[in-house]
Amino acid sequence: MKISISQIAQLAGVSKTTVSFVLNGRGDEKNISQATQSKIYEIAKNHHYQPNQLARSLSLGKTETLALVVPDISNPFYGKIARFIEKYAENKGYKVMIASTDENMSKEQNLLKNFKARQIDGIVLASAQRKWSDTSALNTIPTVYFDRIFQEQEHSFVDIDNQNATEKLTSALISKRHKRIGLLTLTSYLPNINQRLKGYYKALEKASLKIDTELVIEVNYNNKKKYVQKALEHLLHLNEPVTAVVFLNNVLAAEGIWAINTYWPELKDKLEFASFDNLDLFDYSTPKVISVLQPAKQIAQSCINMLCNQINDNKMEKGRCIQTKIIDR
Repeated sequence: MKISISQIAQLAGVSKTTVSFVLNGRGDEKNISQATQSKIYEIAKNHHYQPNQLARSLSLGKTETLALVVPDISNPFYGKIARFIEKYAENKGYKVMIASTDENMSKEQNLLKNFKARQIDGIVLASAQRKWSDTSALNTIPTVYFDRIFQEQEHSFVDIDNQNATEKLTSALISKRHKRIGLLTLTSYLPNINQRLKGYYKALEKASLKIDTELVIEVNYNNKKKYVQKALEHLLHLNEPVTAVVFLNNVLAAEGIWAINTYWPELKDKLEFASFDNLDLFDYSTPKVISVLQPAKQIAQSCINMLCNQINDNKMEKGRCIQTKIIDR
């Protein structure tokens, strides 16, 4: 049988207010003796007391809940981020609600409004919006952005150098004597993708290679497998076919490996791929894949630390840039 705060107060011989302070972790703050606190905890434990979360939230002035909003939780990169976000949030006493936007701007705005209505304490966000002002549904909610960073934004963020990393990635292919290098991307209007495109073009310019827009293809998000196959078919049947392909995320690269092995297996040892972000698959796949490794653990830890600083101390750190690593296979 469940026990209420009133019943605990009666058994302990104290007021309901005293019991509430103790069970909400404010016993020391309210100068309640250790003996009284221990007595209250013992009664609550023995009678299987379960707190009313709504009442607890009202008492504490917070819900002890954070939200993680990403484009696609099935993407291994976001999956890793989510796992570490949960770990570091739990260490700081928070639960995490996770949602995917499917790169849909309207869906994202509705999710943000919903989380705001639930009075969550803070949000970690990889936005699908075209500009920072379109995330205005957040208003005063503490927020840390990652992966997609807007130049005009005024909130905390954790970023990597997308342009420099992609330049190095493309240059690694060029160093292996590739001169016709295709590129497959998603949603090129996004700030991180735009920076990666600049890195690709910069590497070609530095190597004095011709920039051919016919080699750059944007893939439809809703049917990646089909459109990656069509894009590769195009690139492989040009008058001067490509000998290497840069994929601007790891999901596209995985689909590329599948397509080559399914439709053009005779080419799998002749082509070379490069992927922004890494997958374990790349360690043994053909074609070979050079990849950019994003440090998911460090990104997640930085996001949670910065978010908790906003929530607890109203302290906003503008931004932090984390280094990536090139894995050359």
